[in-house]
Amino acid sequence: MITVFVSGAGGGVGQGIIKSLKLIDDLEIRIIAADMGALSAGLYTADRCYLIPKASEEGYVDYLLDIFCKESVDFYFPGTDVELLKCAENAVYIKNKSGTTVVVSPYEAIELSDDKYLTYEFLEQNDLYAPASFLPSNLPESIDYPVIVKPRIGCRSIGVSIAKNIQELNARLESERGLMVQELVGSDDEEYTCTVAAVNGKVSDALILRRTLRSGDTFQAKPVQSTVISEYVRKIALLLHINGSCNFQLRLADGIPKVFEINCRFSGTTPFCSQLGFNPVEFYLKAVLEKSYQGSINYDAIVLRHWTESVIDIKEYEMLQSNGSLDPKKPLISNL
Repeated sequence: MITVFVSGAGGGVGQGIIKSLKLIDDLEIRIIAADMGALSAGLYTADRCYLIPKASEEGYVDYLLDIFCKESVDFYFPGTDVELLKCAENAVYIKNKSGTTVVVSPYEAIELSDDKYLTYEFLEQNDLYAPASFLPSNLPESIDYPVIVKPRIGCRSIGVSIAKNIQELNARLESERGLMVQELVGSDDEEYTCTVAAVNGKVSDALILRRTLRSGDTFQAKPVQSTVISEYVRKIALLLHINGSCNFQLRLADGIPKVFEINCRFSGTTPFCSQLGFNPVEFYLKAVLEKSYQGSINYDAIVLRHWTESVIDIKEYEMLQSNGSLDPKKPLISNL
């Protein structure tokens, strides 16, 4: 049996990793879930759960190490963005102290992907297609409108807007710092989210989803086949030395893929991929454990995301809130 620790059990990424772990039917896996709040639904679907402090708090890593040693954790899957740099910085330390493998990409890859302008520079430097991008300080005298204006560092499309002319562009740039300007590539129906998994230089084929967004999240997705897109994102993953999984968001322009965002982590669409026939969590674990894995994607399917509910015994919640850990019973109602 292997023991897997998943943080961020209150959010979509952490819950998606837990769902994907539960779809692996030929490995014995003990799941430990963690989050800051006791009202995090994913906590109650695990074999054991813990309340943990903010990743920014001093002593956070040592707090986790105590759990890892006590529970003999084999793998740690960070489920929140705020943990990634700290995990990458301390992955070797954690491994040496507890024997736990942190499933995280290199620090430099995470730092680069967090900043969308650095992402653009990286793609340009490696002769890879990318939407033309500019900082307010290096805008050319002539620019084709409309353009995208967005924060260099951000998530879930927060702060992303379209400027149709120079007046709208200047108004946005004058009202906010930390912005960049980017070529508006393709159309909404040519937008894709792509997932690859990687370990020790072995990179999977990409699962490519044509997606529809709502409030920055994918809520409808259809798998598509594209050798051009798959080869493009796999090349980027190799250059970044991805470890674990990586998500690429791109659009096609005249058949050419252009990435506008990279997330060096398991993404919110991880359970989409797993239920369609390619489980990136399973790919990673079996590669490390030297076991074979072969996905089989159902291209005749479409994924529809919907709200669901979990009904938890209040005594379970109170016990977790009081003790900081719990061996939860099965939730009264849940499909997580």
